[in-house]
Amino acid sequence: MLNARSIQGIIVGAIVIFLGIWLGLSLVTNQIESIFQISVAVLLITCIFLGRKIWLLLIFFSSLNVVLISGFGTTEIGQALFLTFTTIIFLMRRLPLKVSFGELEWWILLLTLCVIQTFMRNPVGLNVFGAGSVGGKPYILVALSIATACVLGNLKVEPNHIKWAMRLTLLGALMGIPLTILRGEIGAMDESFDNSTNEGATRIPGLNVAGNTLARWLVSYISPLRACFHPLWATVLLISIAAAAGSGYRNAVSGVAITYMFGLYYRGGFQSLAASIVSGGMALMILALINSNFPLPANIQRALSPFPGTWEKRYVQDAENSTEWRVEMWKEALLTDKWIQNKVLGDGVGMTAEQLRANMSMRTSGKTAGGLLVQQENMLINGSYHSGPVHTVRAVGYVGLSVLLMAMIRVAVYAHRQIMRCQGTEWWPVALFFCIPIIAHPIFFVFVFGEFQSGVGGVVMGVAMVRLLEKNLPFPAYVRKLKMPYILSQQPSGNPSESVRA
Repeated sequence: MLNARSIQGIIVGAIVIFLGIWLGLSLVTNQIESIFQISVAVLLITCIFLGRKIWLLLIFFSSLNVVLISGFGTTEIGQALFLTFTTIIFLMRRLPLKVSFGELEWWILLLTLCVIQTFMRNPVGLNVFGAGSVGGKPYILVALSIATACVLGNLKVEPNHIKWAMRLTLLGALMGIPLTILRGEIGAMDESFDNSTNEGATRIPGLNVAGNTLARWLVSYISPLRACFHPLWATVLLISIAAAAGSGYRNAVSGVAITYMFGLYYRGGFQSLAASIVSGGMALMILALINSNFPLPANIQRALSPFPGTWEKRYVQDAENSTEWRVEMWKEALLTDKWIQNKVLGDGVGMTAEQLRANMSMRTSGKTAGGLLVQQENMLINGSYHSGPVHTVRAVGYVGLSVLLMAMIRVAVYAHRQIMRCQGTEWWPVALFFCIPIIAHPIFFVFVFGEFQSGVGGVVMGVAMVRLLEKNLPFPAYVRKLKMPYILSQQPSGNPSESVRA
């Protein structure tokens, strides 16, 4: 009698044979189309073989972070495949779930209500494959992230598979570099609409992701200070910093610095943080000396321009101008009623017909209605503020911003608890790798770079990873220890006091 595994093998075998014949015939007629078809076929077969482990493909595709068409990329493909195949497995009653609803789920619900209310007050067409800032596509992407997080956070998985998720994240980030370059995104930067010429300072988006992921990998296993004296980890440290600086993004350097700061804290406490200030100053001094004799590439100098050094004035000035004109744009958005009509509840993430006409007219004539630069007004119309709080006010107002920031903080608290729970166990590197970005997220979102869509995505996926660790790691849940008052803690001999667990 055939069991379920035998039936699955027969079905997969039949599909493979059919696809092999079909693709073999297609190669004769259209090679480019056939390559695409082969890729899709391999992907679908992989999904079938993974079965309940399909969530690992989601992790891998998200770490690739390659934009493919009209703002859609590997992240959205991974989410769509994950939801599709988990739904099929659920309908087959073979999807192990461990459903719970606690504080973090309430925050997701509140964020969902914020998005729903702004969509109902400012309905837009669901032009999914339209331009990035027009129509309902951002709502689709937010809904996709929320649905993915709700399923992922309730999965029951093998603990060792979480370690594989960590490795696949690193692999995906490294593979994303050549894929991003092949996609032709060098220079397609989040700072590409400023009023500077950038003086040859290019941007390589894949390097910022790789640099940050390498930094997370390093702090998961060793203190950054100790890594300086280890030949292998010192190489990883240098590569992560070089990748962040070589990307040309100042926020990439900031992201790596924040990751190492949290790694220093969890690995060595505040003493390590203090020592890192000295070592970091020495490293900047060495770079400055090197740059004075052998000038570093333009993108590296611009990325390092916020720090003191011997960087060329044109790159420092370029970065300062970029910051100044963005601050002007934020003031214009928040202190006037022209760009955000309802600052309490938000205007949504779409674009009105009037704004679209103004945008097209401005691009055609190259002139603005006010004293702003064309690039500034274009970004104000599109909502591309390059500031998490300002963009969130535009989308869901101050009410939504308050909910989002509180949700970020609470998720960060739960992530910290998972790190402390895993300390001293084999799972501590896993907890550090997945939880440090969650803890750093509010800082990066407010002070470095962010937008509403990525902010919500970071919160809901953070909840999913926290729940995944919380429910599947093989030891007791985190509990907070409270020390009893000194007088109450004095007990007769033979009955020593114990900490109260709450």
